[in-house]
Amino acid sequence: MTHETADTADTTRTPDAVATAAAGPSGPLGGYRELMGVPGAGRLAAASLVSKLPINMFSISVLLLVSPRYSYGAAGLTISAMLIANALTSPLRGRLADRHPVRPVLLGCLVCYLGGLAGLVASASARLPFAAVAGSAAVLGASFPPVTIMLRTYWRAVPGERTRASAYSLESAAMDLTLITGPALAGWLSTGLSPVLPLVLSGSLMTVAVLLMVTLRRPAARGAGDGARDWLGPLRPVALRKVFTAHVLFCAALAAVEVVLPIYAQKHHATGYSGVYLAGLSVGSILGALCLGAASAELRRRVQLPVLLGAFALGCCLLALAMHSSPSLVLLVCPLTGAAIGSTFAALFTTAGRLTPAGYDSEANGWMTSITQVGFAVGASSSAALAAGHGSSFFLVVTAPAIALAVPFLRGATD
Repeated sequence: MTHETADTADTTRTPDAVATAAAGPSGPLGGYRELMGVPGAGRLAAASLVSKLPINMFSISVLLLVSPRYSYGAAGLTISAMLIANALTSPLRGRLADRHPVRPVLLGCLVCYLGGLAGLVASASARLPFAAVAGSAAVLGASFPPVTIMLRTYWRAVPGERTRASAYSLESAAMDLTLITGPALAGWLSTGLSPVLPLVLSGSLMTVAVLLMVTLRRPAARGAGDGARDWLGPLRPVALRKVFTAHVLFCAALAAVEVVLPIYAQKHHATGYSGVYLAGLSVGSILGALCLGAASAELRRRVQLPVLLGAFALGCCLLALAMHSSPSLVLLVCPLTGAAIGSTFAALFTTAGRLTPAGYDSEANGWMTSITQVGFAVGASSSAALAAGHGSSFFLVVTAPAIALAVPFLRGATD
């Protein structure tokens, strides 16, 4: 994806005017306006949004479809089968995207994904043995089209540091937006119309995302060089492994916050606040990511990953203090804590992209996807057990060490 050269015959502009034009649109939203001026950026943004909705709709859709026909435990196992299969195969699908043409990889994954989705709906609706339901979910997860994985590779090809920063921030904001709207949409469709409809919609949305991607010109690939046959690929550079480690620690800390907030609301007889707390985190995260993308290059250089992680740790401490006061105060603090989440995600993926060896961009993004799910699984399970036995604010036992360990890794990787 490249800017097209225009007005090449205009030789009368002053040096200041030329410099201003080269810098792109001015103002706090200049980076986003410049990004939307890149050919294909609008389709990429649309693909980003519609590809993230299916995975964020999946859990509540399966819960409402499978649990009445089998049990809540069976629904949980179905969700786990999809997530585990997705996490295990994300690097492989990323490697396929790096080494083969886009069209057959995406369309092949889409066919298998739709087959798994159809198998899940059919087996659950017909009350077939549970193995058929779980197996279909595993096929679905293992063949999830790598649209999101490839998107960051496409965004990386956008010209200009400010424009790339805006692109990564927009990607993080889209993730948070679908975290809010996906479950709400799936719940409304399942309870108001049909429990099958959210999964049908998920298949349609993923099909649209794939079609959008295959109609775009693939960015010029960075050469893989001598490492083309290296099976370790993006796991080879020490600096990138450090970023992976910091990422899993950050995800574990974030999962602890997201799990403990509903537990706190339940224990303090404010169950109605559970979803609002999480929405507050997501809204703060969206605003934080968008603000970082709109910031000047000088400010972004100063706001490095250790600073963002420190801001998130401070937000967690404020949450812990608010939990000793009232549920209403916790609600006010949630957006403040969330402000560092989206910007940290954007900065982590940006740093990982910068450190990725040539020819392994999508595979590295696949590893980041897997690491995200592993971090959330570890953080959610450990924090739930601690909060249940020792009180909600005890989640700092998970978050504080995780953030403290992540910072040295990032300093070593980004120095």
